[in-house]
Amino acid sequence: MSSTPEDTGDQPSSSISPDTVRLVSESLGFAFLLAGPAWLVAGAKGLIGLGVSALLCTAPGCLVVAFKGLVGETQATLVLAAGGFRMFFVLLGALGAKFAVSGYGLKEFFIWLALFYLFMLAIETTALLAATDNPKTDRQAD
Repeated sequence: MSSTPEDTGDQPSSSISPDTVRLVSESLGFAFLLAGPAWLVAGAKGLIGLGVSALLCTAPGCLVVAFKGLVGETQATLVLAAGGFRMFFVLLGALGAKFAVSGYGLKEFFIWLALFYLFMLAIETTALLAATDNPKTDRQAD
């Protein structure tokens, strides 16, 4: 008789959580949705700016969602910390892009960064707040 991770209480052997996969897939979907407008507004520079924006906004989101299980019941603290971490990472990347690369202004980079930031904020917050309901329902099912 084989046991599953749910039966033994062990953590699953996969290092990538389903929430992280969902976050990346939604990020890719949003990037494909914005690719047309980015091309129309700024051409190839708009697509590059969109790609960098996607990376800057998705990377901290993946880290936050991946580690949400470590904090247990303090989900409100996690949402606040996730917002601060995301903002720090994105602002640091935006400042680096502003001073290191010339020719990328509002329509080539910063508008896509703002749109991606808001989209990822909504997705991450939804995922983190959904986790507040899941532990209670999982315990009741056992």
